[in-house]
Amino acid sequence: MRNTGVFVSGSSEVQTAGVWPAIPPALVALVTPDLGMERQARVGGVKLSLLVAMACAVFAAGALALRVNASSATLTKLEQAGSLSTMSERQIEDETRNAERLFTVTKVGGALFAAPVGLGLASLATVLLGWFLKGRVKGSAVAPVAAATLLPAAIGNLLNGVSTLRAAYVTTNQTALVPTNLADIAASLGHPLVEWGAKLGGAFDLFSLWSALLLGFGVAAAASIPARRAVTGTLVAWVCWRLLTHVAVGG
Repeated sequence: MRNTGVFVSGSSEVQTAGVWPAIPPALVALVTPDLGMERQARVGGVKLSLLVAMACAVFAAGALALRVNASSATLTKLEQAGSLSTMSERQIEDETRNAERLFTVTKVGGALFAAPVGLGLASLATVLLGWFLKGRVKGSAVAPVAAATLLPAAIGNLLNGVSTLRAAYVTTNQTALVPTNLADIAASLGHPLVEWGAKLGGAFDLFSLWSALLLGFGVAAAASIPARRAVTGTLVAWVCWRLLTHVAVGG
């Protein structure tokens, strides 16, 4: 039985190297998470995934900054404050530009920190899940596994950035033009969810689910846990976390 296990592992390694000879394992994991994350845990790196995630996040934020139009939000804010009737057009334009500058600084600044923070949280999740599922986590595999889980969000940011640049303008409330969660997808199909349905649907983001799937296979490889147990445990934890952060405490 022991020899058989070694043979299967070696066959998987050969298969991965043969089909994806020059492609970084983190990218392979996007297509074949079982083989890709196993290789990523052994020989994968952190820098490439982190840089790609940061670049895509900054691209999406920059696209929003180029297309943002804060006129509507500014007029609403001034009207609610009761100062709209006493302001000149020049003053309103200045307030609008200030709102757009603040939006740009907030989005671009947040984009610069999003990937490093995500890497830290994913690393912590890898360690905690490995411990909770009774595995033995290899310290050298934690960061590479966590880095690979940043790539689905990077793809989402890339798509959102392209969609934003194609739009005439976006408001300060339109930060994601590509529907990624169940609520947005239902709305784009003409069947918007309401009240609790919208809140619940908004918790289940497809790119986040993709990252959770990669993390599950990564935990299996990094902590020597059977893949089925690791993936199941990770997805259950993901559902609980999304419900807690997007439903229980209001997202």
